[in-house]
Amino acid sequence: MSTIERNAVPMDDDWESPAAVTLGKKVLEKDASRGYIRASFEAGDGFLNRGGRIFGGFLSAMLDGLCGHAVRLTHEKPGTPQVTLELKTSFVGRADKGSLIGEGWVRHRGKSIAFAEAELRNEAGELVAKGSATFKIGM
Repeated sequence: MSTIERNAVPMDDDWESPAAVTLGKKVLEKDASRGYIRASFEAGDGFLNRGGRIFGGFLSAMLDGLCGHAVRLTHEKPGTPQVTLELKTSFVGRADKGSLIGEGWVRHRGKSIAFAEAELRNEAGELVAKGSATFKIGM
């Protein structure tokens, strides 16, 4: 497989990365006009740290995926490349094994930079983690 084939970005807007599949991501709602995404994640035993809670790195990956998906929805041309430049995560609640519901939205979108935020909640609706991210659009 060539480098071009390996790095090709699928043009299907509903395509999910292998990372998102690993995180158990399922899109529940999306609104391209608002740059908004709502999705669920399924955290099983393989997501737990020694304390029996979801490892923070998995929560950060979920937040990054929500922010990135929200930004991706705002691209005029499907398949436009983007990369996370910065991700800040705040862990604010208990994250146990099971389902998490996340929301992500674009706060500002320029020609080459976008800013997005996301939140994750447990099944009871309690805030578990929140994050903000900066993205470079186009390469």
